[in-house]
Amino acid sequence: MASHADPEESLGFALKTLQQTLRSRMDAALAQAGLTTPQYLVLALLEDHPGISNSELARRSAVAAPTMLKILDALARAGYVERADRTPQLRTRGTTLTDSGRNRLTQASATVEEFENLLRDAAGADAPVISAWLRTCTGLLMEARTAREPGTSPSPGTRH
Repeated sequence: MASHADPEESLGFALKTLQQTLRSRMDAALAQAGLTTPQYLVLALLEDHPGISNSELARRSAVAAPTMLKILDALARAGYVERADRTPQLRTRGTTLTDSGRNRLTQASATVEEFENLLRDAAGADAPVISAWLRTCTGLLMEARTAREPGTSPSPGTRH
């Protein structure tokens, strides 16, 4: 008998397949607005949180800090964001949307809303429960990663 998770029955594989499908469809649709999915997410986060730090943007976008810097550099080159100069008093650089970035976000938002509506319609009345469950699982996995990476030995003194 197999000792591995059956991909056809696995929640993790189902979520990964959904994520990959959503990402590829959103990237294709957002390309019409000249954006990638991560770029759209950053613009949306900046609209809601002007001046948010790069590290917080990276955390909320689930990307590594160097990847976030590349995304912000591309958005700045396109004229969609402005990045504050570093000063000796500030270790972080606040980033804000430009008018052009706000317009691009508005243009792309209709596309993203179509995908969001499709997902919400499929979830029906359970959408808030599913959303809360997904956030809870993310938190649990982040805590587990912090405590011990899968496949590593437990720390001395810990129990299973």
